[in-house]
This record gives sequence, structure tokens and C-alpha cells, in this order.
Amino acid sequence: MSMHGVPQGISNPPPPIAPAAVAEAEAKPAGAQTPGTLVLVFVFLAAFMLYYFVNWKLLSFIWRIG
Repeated sequence: MSMHGVPQGISNPPPPIAPAAVAEAEAKPAGAQTPGTLVLVFVFLAAFMLYYFVNWKLLSFIWRIG
């Protein structure tokens, strides 16, 4: 049984998406969907800044600079 537009290896294709579901998904606002990502970005930014300045301070003591 051949289906138009479906590769030969797929025997159980997913059901088609209803037009109402597509319209509902397009109507939702796209803003503010990444708060967790932003939190992770700022946590890693703070960690790397702390790491950089602590290493800078330790090296200044070892090399007797400043």
C-alpha cells in the first residue's frame, strides 16, 4: 500500500494536524517563553564572572602585582 508523500519506511504515519489546532497555535503570543533559559544564562554568567575575578585576584597575590 503506497501513500502519496510518505516515505516507504513509514508504515504508521502520524495523524494530520487539524486546521483548528494550527490556528490556535498561531494565535498564542510568542513572548516570554524562555524564562528558564534566561535564568540559566545569568547563573552561568555570574559563575564565570566570579571564577574570572577570583582567579585574577589569586594570580595577583602569587605574582605580587598591585
